[in-house]
Amino acid sequence: MLAAHEPLVAPSRLLRWTQNAAIFAVCANLFSTALGNLGFLAFVVLFLCLLAPGQRRHLDTGNFPLAVAVTMGLYIAWQVVGLSYTDAPMRYALKNIFSERKMVYILPLVLIFSDAAPKRRFLIAFLAVSTLALVASSALGMIPLQAWLKLFSQQDPRWVSRVISENQFLLRSNVTQGMVFALCAFLALWFSLLQQKPAAVWALRVLAAAFAINIATLTNGRSGYVVFLVLTVCAFAMRRGFRGVVVGLISAACLAVFSFYTLPTVHRHVMQGVTEAREFATAGRETSLGKRVLLYGVTLELIRENPVLGLGTGGFKQRYSAIAAEKYSGWQSRPADDPHSQYLFILAENGVIGLLTFLALIFAILRSCLQSGSIYGKMAAGCVLAWCATSLFSGHFRTFPEGHLIAFIVGILMVSRPAGAPEVTGTKAS
Repeated sequence: MLAAHEPLVAPSRLLRWTQNAAIFAVCANLFSTALGNLGFLAFVVLFLCLLAPGQRRHLDTGNFPLAVAVTMGLYIAWQVVGLSYTDAPMRYALKNIFSERKMVYILPLVLIFSDAAPKRRFLIAFLAVSTLALVASSALGMIPLQAWLKLFSQQDPRWVSRVISENQFLLRSNVTQGMVFALCAFLALWFSLLQQKPAAVWALRVLAAAFAINIATLTNGRSGYVVFLVLTVCAFAMRRGFRGVVVGLISAACLAVFSFYTLPTVHRHVMQGVTEAREFATAGRETSLGKRVLLYGVTLELIRENPVLGLGTGGFKQRYSAIAAEKYSGWQSRPADDPHSQYLFILAENGVIGLLTFLALIFAILRSCLQSGSIYGKMAAGCVLAWCATSLFSGHFRTFPEGHLIAFIVGILMVSRPAGAPEVTGTKAS
């Protein structure tokens, strides 16, 4: 094992292939489950090859975040304990534990991404792929509805109108696209600060503005708004410390108010959510916010049944469905396997103890991200805080695209070689 902060040997081709497989996996996952899984599999296989005796010297074990590994182990271990008192079928309960595999990717990623060069490769690839999606999304948004109706003349006009108006996204979903475009708006701004040529600076600033405009006018996803506001606060905090947090909070509040009253799309999406939440009990159809209000109410009842231990791993679906069927009719009585809140889900299934282990994991991740003082670690910390905020109303650490995305962002950006340690760029071991 390398001593702490011991310089790595020159990276091998296998290490570079493994890094590139990880970069491909996270970018492909934005578009396709199949391509994403292919990339994840390639990354795992190549990383296992790096564990061979002749290759282990390329792993940066000196910067390994032990606290993250320990708290991650505690979080998963408590879910295993939850198997002992759950009423859920064992196969289903084990599937719930398996869904937590996304965060485990952090541990192998930090071993191969401690240098700045592969981090930059990842950020460039991520921005480039997202820019292609932005261009396509914006182009689709500018095509008049009548043109779509003419193109799909054999289809039901109401179906065409709904699909075009509500689903103008190229990534996995409108939620994924909104969150990714919010990240890329700030990433483009950061890249603009590194440029020397005025043309490049302004091109990247225009790109950042284009991402923000797309979120505000085309992409129908309130999670993107939340990520953008959280990253606004984080951006000020990175530059001015605690004072920046205060300035950032004021700026984010002003931006939210300005957007709400001046941007019709933002105003419509927010007010639509308010209406859905208020009228969930009498609504004739299922709505996004209406469903969440219903889920939260029933989930709080479940939490009160056993607040310390919870229902047991995998126990939410069966118990929720029984209560909903008993109390409601229509769409309100439908079964559900997730309350659309990361924290309520953990409380319901694994109790206060489970939630404390999860919060300990988040704290350990944030601490490890900020420990080196690297800009990359600060970026990762900002993303984690954004995911923590959106997960109040979703399960973005558990959902497939967003869960994998945050795990890979953290794993790639979290640790950095200490200041003064030489960075190697060769392809042969010295």
